Amino acid sequence: MSFEDEGTKKKLSMSRKVTNMKDIEAFKKNIKKLSYEESISELECILTNVQDENISLDKIQINYIKGHLLLKHCEEMLQFVEQEINEINPSFFKID
Repeated sequence: MSFEDEGTKKKLSMSRKVTNMKDIEAFKKNIKKLSYEESISELECILTNVQDENISLDKIQINYIKGHLLLKHCEEMLQFVEQEINEINPSFFKID
């Protein structure tokens, strides 16, 4: 392999990393808009996609990133709701 080939590979690799970072930021922005139910639905679609034997490595990587971000989003929403539930004062439920 020549130095030119290695240089081209490095440039493509760097270019791909930059693209991935831009994609990740776009994914994050879009995922924040989703409800819990929509996020779970997206995760189910990703699971179906990765079970396809003909899926490319690029798509596997994208699905992994999206899945990770969706899972984190769901966990954050659940933690928020759990905190809200814990802060409810039981006296509010008393019927006089």
